[in-house]
Amino acid sequence: MRRTKISKSQDTFLSEFDMNQLFERSFIGMSVVSLDGKWLKVNPHLCNMFGYSKEELLQKRFNDITHPEDKDIGTLQANLLVRGEIENFEIEKRYIHKDGRIIYCLLNSALIKDEQGVPKYFISQTKDISELKRSIEALRLSEEKFRSIFEKAPIGIAHFNSEGNITAFNKVLMDILGASKEKISNVKTKTDVKDEKQLAALKEALEGKIGTHEGEYKSILSGKTTYLKTIYAPLFGADGKVIGGTSISEDITSRRLYEERIKASLKEKELLLKEVYHRAKNNLQTTISLINIQINESKNKELISALQETKNRLYAMSKVHEVLCKSDNLDYILLKAYVTDLVSNFEYTDLSYKVDIEKSLALNIDQTNAVGLILNELITNSLKHNLEKKINISIAIKNSATNTIRFSYADDGQGASKDIFSLSDTALGMNLVQVLVEDQLDGTITFNSAKGFNMLIEFKANL
Repeated sequence: MRRTKISKSQDTFLSEFDMNQLFERSFIGMSVVSLDGKWLKVNPHLCNMFGYSKEELLQKRFNDITHPEDKDIGTLQANLLVRGEIENFEIEKRYIHKDGRIIYCLLNSALIKDEQGVPKYFISQTKDISELKRSIEALRLSEEKFRSIFEKAPIGIAHFNSEGNITAFNKVLMDILGASKEKISNVKTKTDVKDEKQLAALKEALEGKIGTHEGEYKSILSGKTTYLKTIYAPLFGADGKVIGGTSISEDITSRRLYEERIKASLKEKELLLKEVYHRAKNNLQTTISLINIQINESKNKELISALQETKNRLYAMSKVHEVLCKSDNLDYILLKAYVTDLVSNFEYTDLSYKVDIEKSLALNIDQTNAVGLILNELITNSLKHNLEKKINISIAIKNSATNTIRFSYADDGQGASKDIFSLSDTALGMNLVQVLVEDQLDGTITFNSAKGFNMLIEFKANL
């Protein structure tokens, strides 16, 4: 096979051509600079980087577009190259773009010499690292903000590794634990911490969940006892696995003590209120006893009837105070027990009643008192209009989905006249019912005269 012979001059030409292509098409800024700093040759990438055309750039020296504060850096390194003290250098420099903005660059330079070793020019590579510098600065600011929050936060913050051991913590945590930096750093959480609830919360974080712990904490380092509220949050690596986490601890000792004082104060007030209710009940019972004496001594039937009605009204009110004396809850009264007990006070042979009230239904004191007085008046009314007759009374109290109480009362007696339905001025008891419903309960009354006496009272439960 015949081989083509390439002359030495051709081989040199091809090598120079390739080098020129490499220079022009490089994705990094390349230049040849004279010993006095003038650009002799620049590639398109360098021109684009600085915003100048090739012709404009070749008319300048590199210090013409160097940031004023960085001019000495490049000059010093260039002199070291010329004196042979270094073979090349790599520095960061700032240049001024044609539009005035600052460009951060990474500059690599070397000195080219002739065959006798005499310096001829510099060859340089320049890379725009402005975006990288901005990212680094943003990261630095972010870290600085985090460090500031970490150190100055009014709560204890700590980082822990995948073993649960503390790797970093702030001064507030040191104060909470009452221990030095050295002591806290040497703690092995899984073996040294004995609080099972705290360890369980930490374990949750190491499993990728949020763990919380609140309660009394006795420092294993100083013996100091505090009430802490701590949240443990996991920290995930790039592969999604837990690599550790962060704990945020708040000393709630003062708050806990304040809550205890409030509870003690409330307990004292509850005891005082129970004493007030007890005395009110006793006073009402005393009044009822005096009325009973008056009833027993009187022979006037109308007076006896009036006294009996008054006694029943007082009994309805005293029953509320009696329930409150025995109850642990001074805000609400269970209605079924109260109504059942109240109705049993009417000891009449021919009277029977049916109570349909949910066991858990409760009303506040004012509404219960009003319901008791209304019920007392309605039962009294039924007895008045059905003397010496057997009568059945039905009482149902329900709570709707809209929190509306439906209080229905019915008897199977002879019913009542239209005067009673209209609540005339002559019917004291029914007038009292109207006042209690409309003024105290802010409710409405509906009558049904189809059979016997039938009344529906509706009002909003004050919960």
